[in-house]
Amino acid sequence: MYIGVDDMKVHLRVFVEIDNLGKAMNALTDAGITGFYILEYKGMSPQDWKGFSIKEDPKSAIGMIRNHAKDAMLICSVIDEERVDKIVESVQETLKGEKYTILEVPIRRIIIEDGQ
Repeated sequence: MYIGVDDMKVHLRVFVEIDNLGKAMNALTDAGITGFYILEYKGMSPQDWKGFSIKEDPKSAIGMIRNHAKDAMLICSVIDEERVDKIVESVQETLKGEKYTILEVPIRRIIIEDGQ
């Protein structure tokens, strides 16, 4: 099933350290997000990565990530474009002084297959 995107949609992605997951989720829901999904990952900021040189074999790269990367979370939601600013402001206010990254990715179309 193809769902046309008449009004622009945005895939909002909020990267936070694991300790700030609850704060970020509360900020998003308080601002009107009705659904989201969460991914757990390990990440490094460019400042943390600077100066690293690793062997190009997979075991070395994975070992470096396990030993040096921080646990973090990615909270994602698809929202109407006109709601983005309010939601972003809510997250910024709630996470003031904390480390986070927000990405806004425009969505051109959505395809949903229900398997039937």
